[in-house]
Amino acid sequence: MKLLTTVILLFAIINVYGQSPLSIKIKEGSDKPNYEKEHTYLLEITNSSIKSITFVIDSKNIKCQNLKEENQVRLVQKNLSKTSKAQFSEHTLKTNESFEFYLKISRPDNTAINKWNCTEIKAIDENGNTLSNSVIITSLIPDPKDNN
Repeated sequence: MKLLTTVILLFAIINVYGQSPLSIKIKEGSDKPNYEKEHTYLLEITNSSIKSITFVIDSKNIKCQNLKEENQVRLVQKNLSKTSKAQFSEHTLKTNESFEFYLKISRPDNTAINKWNCTEIKAIDENGNTLSNSVIITSLIPDPKDNN
């Protein structure tokens, strides 16, 4: 019985402390057609830990899995506050608190067409340590002539 209690306690500790303290999810995707130059996504980050956490949202281009590098392009990402639509950097969440923000992904005028982009979004601390799950948004930059 003592061994069973120890195993259950160990499992509970791993379950609580082994998970990321912050969780990111997409609440709303972009409604615009793929050929539009800007797409905005509503995301939410939640603090499920037992303490306040200060973080930065890291949104960046990453290599798309299973796609050749020549079939990929770099896009521009901006994190915007849902309330003010202004860019934000550092943010603090208390226990069980959530924060909604927009991710705006845009492409420069000279971006190659019929290519793909993968954008990774995650929360990091001031030392660059990951504090959350990663969310990946995959985008196609189609040829506008192919749209009717």
